[in-house]
Amino acid sequence: MSITIKRYYNSTKDFFQFYKILKQLACPHCGLIGALILNGKLKGYDENEDKGKVVRGRRVYCNKRKKHSKGCGRTFSLLAVNVLKNFRISAKSFWCFLKNIVKLTSKIDAYRKEEFPLGSSSVYRLWNRFLKSQSHIRNLLTKRCQAPQNSTTLNPAIQTIEHIEKAFSSSSCPIEDFQYSFQTSFV
Repeated sequence: MSITIKRYYNSTKDFFQFYKILKQLACPHCGLIGALILNGKLKGYDENEDKGKVVRGRRVYCNKRKKHSKGCGRTFSLLAVNVLKNFRISAKSFWCFLKNIVKLTSKIDAYRKEEFPLGSSSVYRLWNRFLKSQSHIRNLLTKRCQAPQNSTTLNPAIQTIEHIEKAFSSSSCPIEDFQYSFQTSFV
């Protein structure tokens, strides 16, 4: 029986359940069982500058350091669901931004309404990454539910936002639930 490795965790308790079975898991790169060890914390900046660096995830290493261990020496990341990979902004903040785009239809107005402590160029980079990821996002969402049939827009980005909202209707942050459910990055 093969246990798949989760790439996203939603709580400290969830992470420690993974940690308990770490030695029973196969390395996603070489397939060796019993060689995985924790290799430190992933730290990065939070969207709130006054906090400084925060823990955004953990690194796991396939151990090849000792004679008896024949691991491949590669690492992979485990991220918290509230993190958007390679971005400082949180999943919740980006969700608020996307919801504002549906209401206001202007990216700069949506950006100003949220008062992000980031430059507008960061938000545009994230928006462009979202646009490029739409087919990936929609493909996964159709596994969960059909797209809304009563959409009032022809804009595919807004239709994607509506589809996410429908798929995770009871969620306060559908992006976090998307990452946890599908174990893949949102953007």
